[in-house]
Amino acid sequence: MDEKDIIRHNSPIPYYYQLARHIEQKIKSKQWLPGEILPSEQEICQGLKISRTVVRQAMNYLVDAELVLKQNGKRSCVAGPALLKKAAPTLYKSSADLCAQEEAPPLKVLELAIVAASAPVAEALNMTEGEQVIKVERLRFLGEVPASLLISYIPEYLCPNLIHEDFSRQSLCALLTRKYQLVRAESLRTVEILEATQPQARLLGIDIGSPLLALRDIGILKNGVPFNYQVAFYRGEYSKLEMHLLYPR
Repeated sequence: MDEKDIIRHNSPIPYYYQLARHIEQKIKSKQWLPGEILPSEQEICQGLKISRTVVRQAMNYLVDAELVLKQNGKRSCVAGPALLKKAAPTLYKSSADLCAQEEAPPLKVLELAIVAASAPVAEALNMTEGEQVIKVERLRFLGEVPASLLISYIPEYLCPNLIHEDFSRQSLCALLTRKYQLVRAESLRTVEILEATQPQARLLGIDIGSPLLALRDIGILKNGVPFNYQVAFYRGEYSKLEMHLLYPR
């Protein structure tokens, strides 16, 4: 950071606001991308000859504007867009809309395998414990930041060739709809707040015990057969749950 380009010491505009607007311009022009680590307070203070109080005021301004994310024990970074989740009774226009909403951010496949259904998975999919299901585990990113962990289970008998698909280039939701004609007619969802376990914290780049928004979703076909059980863990700072409630008149 160059002092003469950022802070004008003879200006009546408060220093913190000058600094905040400079960082805001960097973010909105995409010179600084979501997840990018910001300079430390000490680096900014030394480079611009301003106090820590000024820097903290600027950062608080940017946090309130949802442009910067403060991280416990770590340096602040550029915030990404929240992973907005809408709760019932909001309706999706089509399964294609649902796929677009759930699969838009980049995803990295961590595991694609045939496994024996555990008791919770078997119960969700109306199967017998130990029956074969296809497990698809993926990591979703906002910019370069891992923001959520998605684990999906699909009965193998419904689409045995799914294990050979390349999910690095296509959406699971769209593939199930297009190629296997597994069209979601309804969903059963539950939402809760959990503390991150060691494996979840490692994959998401957060501290053990950090808050996670956990969403369990059972996709159900028109004939009432459950075909997809997904458990998703969202980093708390990147999550927002929107509810639209309708009341009888």
